[in-house]
Amino acid sequence: MPPLAYRLLSFILILLSGLASLQIRFYYKPLPNQFYWIVILFSGFIFLLSGGGAFSRSITNGFARTRQITRQWWQTFGVVLLIILLTQSSLLFSRIWLLLWGMVTWISLIALDLIYTYLIRHSLISSGQKSSIVIIGDNAASQRLLNYISGNALSNYQLKGHLKTSNQTELLELNHLQIDEIWICLTLEEAGRFKEILKNVSSSSAKIKFSPDLFMHRLLNHGISEVAGVPMIDVSNSPFVGKKLYLKNIEDFCLSLIFCILFSPIFIILALLVKLNSRGPVFYRQLRVGLNGKPFEMLKFRSMPIDTEKEGAQWGNSHSKVVDSFSQFLRKYNLDELPQFFNVLRGQMSIVGPRPERVEFIEQFANEIPNYAKKHLVKAGITGWAQIHGLRGDTDLHQRIEFDLYYIENWSLLLDLRIILITAIEPFFSKKIRAN
Repeated sequence: MPPLAYRLLSFILILLSGLASLQIRFYYKPLPNQFYWIVILFSGFIFLLSGGGAFSRSITNGFARTRQITRQWWQTFGVVLLIILLTQSSLLFSRIWLLLWGMVTWISLIALDLIYTYLIRHSLISSGQKSSIVIIGDNAASQRLLNYISGNALSNYQLKGHLKTSNQTELLELNHLQIDEIWICLTLEEAGRFKEILKNVSSSSAKIKFSPDLFMHRLLNHGISEVAGVPMIDVSNSPFVGKKLYLKNIEDFCLSLIFCILFSPIFIILALLVKLNSRGPVFYRQLRVGLNGKPFEMLKFRSMPIDTEKEGAQWGNSHSKVVDSFSQFLRKYNLDELPQFFNVLRGQMSIVGPRPERVEFIEQFANEIPNYAKKHLVKAGITGWAQIHGLRGDTDLHQRIEFDLYYIENWSLLLDLRIILITAIEPFFSKKIRAN
């Protein structure tokens, strides 16, 4: 059963749990209103959008999966309760039903995971449809593949042999074996032997795959391309090319335009309050580094005194530079970041992406932190994968860049929408003032 089917089952289970809870709570009575169905459907979509229903392939760690499901469901349930409170709709819903529905859905989702895992294990044991593999080579790449096959019960591969050396006699014997694939793992120093190995196994009907240890380095969106008929390996590349670039640009422009139009009154009110709160300009303009390392002028509503950095640029400790309650309010709820939607409309930023760093610190960080410059393969963002995991302000830059690179490697429209949603609701659950 594909992951999509598992997500669909999770969504249906939320609806059925809501229906069952309604039957238990209002068994002898008619349903008070139709808003119950709206809340149930909405919660199902929120659950999927926030990453719920994504089946973990680590079937050996049941506690970790249960903890993940618990976190995803109760976060969704908390969002639903928050919306009910903010819209003053609490009188429309039974508190007993809300509690019952939350518990029934939680138990049902865990039960689904246990049953699904059992079926996968059973089908793997009885199916015997794994591809038989022979690995040639003795290096980091071959060892990782060996560990993956031996330690992953869900892998579709079965190891038939491992040739640590490319001995001609052993290679010729592979031509007589009934195997599905041959994986050749060579270091760059051994790459010259590839032609010889290929010649010795040319009579085998198995598929042949080649993995130079170049791919054991941190590569971003690597693949194969062609220029003037010459194949080229893409060592580091942006995920936003072709249709993905078009989709990302449409997402940024449409969402930013809608946001700026709908919230234009709030922009005007905040601009007036900033001006009345302290002397100085409404906007704080600062040079940051974005796509391909090019600097641009990023906008913010000013939340610090105009002479804060009169002695030069200072990294971090932004919270200590906020001196009044209004500025603290702006930063706590991310309101000072709103003018950056104009940066998005101008094509300088994206709504979601790695946060841009100041020009003064780029060279230092690029020298100190491995792969730091790779964040500039994409546009800088108003929010990002690192930010929703609490990595903002005076946090570990090494850890933050790992989250940024994960986003670049795993970008999808669904991931962007998830980050935007979490960013919108996060300030209501955090008492800390943002320091970024």
